[in-house]
Amino acid sequence: MLVYYLLVLRLVHIVASVCWVGGAFIFFLFIEPTAKALAPSGMEFVQYMVTKRRFSIFMVIASSLTVLSGALLIWQSASGQWSEYISTGPGLGFTLGSIVGALVYLVGMFGVNPRAIKMAKIGQEIEAAGGPPTPAQSAEMQKLDKEMSILGTIDFVLVALSLALMATARYWLF
Repeated sequence: MLVYYLLVLRLVHIVASVCWVGGAFIFFLFIEPTAKALAPSGMEFVQYMVTKRRFSIFMVIASSLTVLSGALLIWQSASGQWSEYISTGPGLGFTLGSIVGALVYLVGMFGVNPRAIKMAKIGQEIEAAGGPPTPAQSAEMQKLDKEMSILGTIDFVLVALSLALMATARYWLF
């Protein structure tokens, strides 16, 4: 019975993390730079992706499933023997990857997601008004965009580090 539990957890963890990490990589490396280069129509695309296609919700679900299933997997692997677990190469690698993954999750949930929601709301207000943005709306969007770029870079670096740690942890031999 335990083996089925672990198989399901591992499957959920891997599929959700592929969605989360893949979504973050594609957004950071391709969508965001393209949208900025094609402004304002590029930003309309991103707004549509976030509001109508619910990209933010998808990322919240994928990241939450990744963190939750990962926490359950590492809890099961350590079996309450944390000092013994992290004294092994794989234990240390998975623990470090989990810590970095949790940081990525926090950056996304409390940094990126609230700003994306705020940008989408401002975009909807501009669309509803049917004209160009007010100076205040433009200033707020530029501020949020700059913050999102910084947070996006932090998120990208941390998610790549977590991925590297997790992908190699099984082979850390000492």
